[in-house]
Amino acid sequence: MQRTLLGTDLLIAQKPNEAFNLDTILLADFIKVPARTKTLLDFGTGAGALMLYMSKKTSAKITGIEIQDERYEKALSNIKLNHLENRLSCINQDVRKLELKNSDVIISNPPFFKVSENGNVNETEDETIARHEVMLTLEELLISVVKCLKFGGHFFMIHRPDRFAEIISEMNKVQLEVKRIRFVHPYLDANPNHVLIEAIKNGQPGMKVEPPLILYKEKHSLTQEMNDIYGGRAYVTKRFE
Repeated sequence: MQRTLLGTDLLIAQKPNEAFNLDTILLADFIKVPARTKTLLDFGTGAGALMLYMSKKTSAKITGIEIQDERYEKALSNIKLNHLENRLSCINQDVRKLELKNSDVIISNPPFFKVSENGNVNETEDETIARHEVMLTLEELLISVVKCLKFGGHFFMIHRPDRFAEIISEMNKVQLEVKRIRFVHPYLDANPNHVLIEAIKNGQPGMKVEPPLILYKEKHSLTQEMNDIYGGRAYVTKRFE
């Protein structure tokens, strides 16, 4: 199945169970790539949707890391589909074994659920690995991020608000300083169901809490900001030199 990458002029081919979702769209909009970025890594790139979005925000070399063979092959296909081989690439590897060093930016839409949280275990192994910490725990992810990130480098991720305290604790252990967060709520009066996070390796203390992002005014009626996000507000013009 081939379709337009929402909000852009790029194309993406994916199987139904690999379809990029709201997490990807929200994280892509939240990420602010520093102007002088030369290298960007996407941990757990899947079919490459987040990499493709980043290609509209930066001229940096973008490398996706994907452990699952089929998703890795799909990411390569999507890079070729958009003729971006000169800037985008993908590595079929476990991020825990990655030897790349001094990256300027790392981004990730990681597995949200602990293995013990088995109430929503997915039907296929492919989906289970993508959504549950079967092959990569939060602690392992952050250790791998710090190993590959340069001093002062930026890390962006999306996760579950009910794990926010754990995230902060684990980031503190590896000298990732949280600098910017934004909670995402389905409705104005509902609890958040996502949190967007920007951290800096060995950064100075000081965190900015952005206004909450509200998805819906009412059932089936998106807020204006969400309409703008879906419309590709972050990709109207290329923001890189």
